[in-house]
Amino acid sequence: MGTADDLRLLRAYEPVAKFTEGEYFYPISVERFVRQAGLWRAEPGAHPVQILEPGGLTLDTLAEAGGAQHGLGYSISGIGSERLTHIPLRERPPHLARASRLASVGLTARLVDTLNRFSLLFRGSVPGGSAAHSFLLQRDHLEPMRPMYYGRVLRDDPWIVLQYWYFYSFNNWRSAFGGVNEHEGDWEQVTVFLDGTGDPAEPRPAWVVFSAHDETGDDLRRRWDDPDLTLVGGTHPVVFVGAGSHSGAYLPGDYLITVRPPRLRGLVTALRWSARLLAPWSPEDQRTVGIPYVDYARGDGRAIGPGQREAWHPVVISDETPWVRDFRGLWGRDTRDRLGGERGPAGPRYTRDGTVRACWADPVSWAGLAKVIPDPSEERRYAEIRTQKDRDRLAELDQEIAALRHELAVAAAGLPAADPEVRALAGQEQRLLSLRMEHTRLADELHRATLTPGPVPDDPHAHLQHRRLPMEQATGLLGRSRSWWAVLSTPLILWAIGAVASPLAAIQGQETALVLLLLLLGVEGLVRGKFFAVLLRLLVAAAVIFLISVLVVDGRYVITFGFFAAALLVLLVNIREAWRR
Repeated sequence: MGTADDLRLLRAYEPVAKFTEGEYFYPISVERFVRQAGLWRAEPGAHPVQILEPGGLTLDTLAEAGGAQHGLGYSISGIGSERLTHIPLRERPPHLARASRLASVGLTARLVDTLNRFSLLFRGSVPGGSAAHSFLLQRDHLEPMRPMYYGRVLRDDPWIVLQYWYFYSFNNWRSAFGGVNEHEGDWEQVTVFLDGTGDPAEPRPAWVVFSAHDETGDDLRRRWDDPDLTLVGGTHPVVFVGAGSHSGAYLPGDYLITVRPPRLRGLVTALRWSARLLAPWSPEDQRTVGIPYVDYARGDGRAIGPGQREAWHPVVISDETPWVRDFRGLWGRDTRDRLGGERGPAGPRYTRDGTVRACWADPVSWAGLAKVIPDPSEERRYAEIRTQKDRDRLAELDQEIAALRHELAVAAAGLPAADPEVRALAGQEQRLLSLRMEHTRLADELHRATLTPGPVPDDPHAHLQHRRLPMEQATGLLGRSRSWWAVLSTPLILWAIGAVASPLAAIQGQETALVLLLLLLGVEGLVRGKFFAVLLRLLVAAAVIFLISVLVVDGRYVITFGFFAAALLVLLVNIREAWRR
């Protein structure tokens, strides 16, 4: 198949991208971006060094300029490495009325979010003004009104894989939309899987995958007839693009998702474990412990693609495309963020460490489709093979079980049950039990295969472990009350815990602080609709902290002032975020 055939397939199923009103950045040409970008090399223990100034790069010279490492350790940046001055944007997009992400999660998740925001003081992050500089660069040089995608076609029998790659000059998720991070450069993709077992001239679309923040494997994909999937003209899937983050969603709306940052992963895992221990009846609380954020994928802004006012301008790429294959550096400023969230991404083929992305090397396995057989007749043939393997294994098990039972009977014959030799047979008895269990499981599976199949519900979500859905918003007075409670409650509770543990306060003051703490916890539980769960968890935490402060007298001063400082800082940060919202 040639480039013309690949382009025909890509055009036949190209997605429709619907953005949120207030979005700043859109898919642009990498060629135009590279011409406006400088090339930087990371120096150990020092700031990145500029190798080429803007205007000195092209797609053809990109890999060569990256040296023997083909750009590994290099980055291309349109905003550079120097400190940026603030630029007021007079052409700012419409303001987005945002939901309160903190009002949608519990106190533990709000505390984890606080730790993450503190970490920005010590991590590499893009400086203020970066988004404004990138916005002006896009407006003046990158032609955002000529949106582009980079399409790749891969034939991996029985699947034909169509990948649509989109490059954005900036991800302003944190500064503009209250997200977790932001970075220069952003690569996102949509992948369509065609059934290649039918007519080769007209392959049938079977599955679609949108790149998302926290979905993997089977949860990534949706079947072509899934009611969650919107199709334009029956062949063009609609992707609702997250504001600033540029992730993809199947349904329009606001999505609450929590992440576990690498450096805080152990803490978040421990907190989720404690949530399971203290409130096993509330699995949603266990999932939302982490850094909470809202992804706004409303689809009420600009729309690009078939049937829309604006069309795509595609470019076909492959493993043989030089800039895709040969440049392993970052497509955006390298901030050296140890958590990775503020660094520019690598290109469509590579990860930041120079290894090939799983979704590029093996998109079929990446989407969990290696085990899915699109052709029903071929699936029946594989089922017959599995059935015969089960029969053969059952015959082997019959022999193993008979031999092991005979061996056990001989070894224990004539000996009392308490004899050491009889007790030493426990391992073999356990082995016999496991063989029996395997025999029972296979026999049940064969029995089900012989039953006359009845009507099977055609559930398009049967393969999903987690179905990503928009969150339900509390509106009116209740919604505003929850938002402001989320802003004020965290610092107040931290302050009360610090006062309870303080060695400077009198007994009466500590008692007052304890009453205040209990009152705050009670209100937190009522607002969240989980009174007893919240009360139990935070009382346990307060008891542990108080015990430590009693046993380690000197540590009480550290704990007390630590909580006071944290309370004040959280209050200021929360009020600032609420005011900007």
